Amino acid sequence: MPLAYATVILLVVIALCSAWIAAVVPIEQSVTHIDTEGKYVMTLGKTSLYYVAHGLAIGSVIAAGILAALLGGIRILGAGARAALFVVMVTAAVWAYLSFTPEEILSSIVFGATGPFVWLTLLFVIAGTDRRVWAVVDPTIRLLAYVSTLLAFRTLLSSEYRYYAGFSPYLMYAQLLVWLGGWTLLSATQLRGARVLVRAIPLLTALLMAICSQSRSWTLLAFLLTLAFAMLRSRERESFASGVNAFLASCALCAGAIALVGVTSPYVLKDGMTGLAARLEEDSRTGQYRAFFNVVPVTDLLLGRGPKGTWYWNNVGEYQFFDNGYVWTLFVGGVPMLIGYSVVLLWPSVQALRARPVGADAAAVCLVLTWTLALTGLSTFCLPSIGINNFLVSLWAGRCHLLLAERAWSAQAALPLASQRRSLGDRQQVATNHESLSTL
Repeated sequence: MPLAYATVILLVVIALCSAWIAAVVPIEQSVTHIDTEGKYVMTLGKTSLYYVAHGLAIGSVIAAGILAALLGGIRILGAGARAALFVVMVTAAVWAYLSFTPEEILSSIVFGATGPFVWLTLLFVIAGTDRRVWAVVDPTIRLLAYVSTLLAFRTLLSSEYRYYAGFSPYLMYAQLLVWLGGWTLLSATQLRGARVLVRAIPLLTALLMAICSQSRSWTLLAFLLTLAFAMLRSRERESFASGVNAFLASCALCAGAIALVGVTSPYVLKDGMTGLAARLEEDSRTGQYRAFFNVVPVTDLLLGRGPKGTWYWNNVGEYQFFDNGYVWTLFVGGVPMLIGYSVVLLWPSVQALRARPVGADAAAVCLVLTWTLALTGLSTFCLPSIGINNFLVSLWAGRCHLLLAERAWSAQAALPLASQRRSLGDRQQVATNHESLSTL
């Protein structure tokens, strides 16, 4: 394998592993205390290891994206997506220039959850457009999924159950495992027997953690991904019974996990399920929407308020976030940012449905569609950000772009000879770029 491609693969693996460390360390080092209202609150423990891993992940993501682009991956995105990516980069740079002082640009604040690197890391999409990368990415994701499962079960079984206001160890592991476990299971539609059940363990653990966190949205997402696996399996095997059997087997495995937790920690799931049932009819969104639009005019969403923009929320004060990824993106970067983000990351999965993907390709499409749904506010704390979940979605979106490019190349095979020659010329140019950089 040429050195340049090996470097891209190495950077992708470093990015995922570093981002995973940056996600897990704050959970494992977190501190629990009681707030003024008597509720349990989790304070994340961001140690020096977290900051090193976070910085390494950002650097590796951007480096992998740039190198993959130089190797010809940028052409796979298509003209519209390339233009949209350019718009996102320019918008992020302009807002950073207008919002941050020179001292802030040289400080850690620029790497925050509203800073420009949230959008600059979208370059990672390009790294996902090469199938050779996936030969290593796939087992890496599965390894991280199983290690996360072990840590989640340790949290589940080794501590007294508490319901937390806001973030909790249960919720954060549920978020992590929905995406890691979602890929682990959905990419296994062509496996048989016990291997499928083993692949289901991380996602079912996500379901258990979501129940314990009393999160309706993440419980629903974990269930929907399990159902999606059954549907994909039925379609690929052209057998409805196969999908039903897979779903029932997953339910049986989940019941076994619940029984295990019930024996070792009898009050954990009982209290979690009781609390979740009590919250089913709770409206936790309408008040936030009303408060937001009472103080933020729609005109402010055209170009956004920038990475340092805030809005006043009663009982919270000046606040920078919102439980709807689309509205939040408008609030931070305006219409150009939302359109660019959607074209680069979200829309390709909708288009890729026409290609009737199977196996891991179908898993990538399904997971990006799930992310598209989650951003509507269905899932709490799900926004464009800098973290492993966002990086995974970028890679899956890159795979969707690759599916679209392959579909276009197949369609061009039926065109007249002159058109085929032009298409061949484009692909030869990409190959030339690959060869010229393979000596790096």
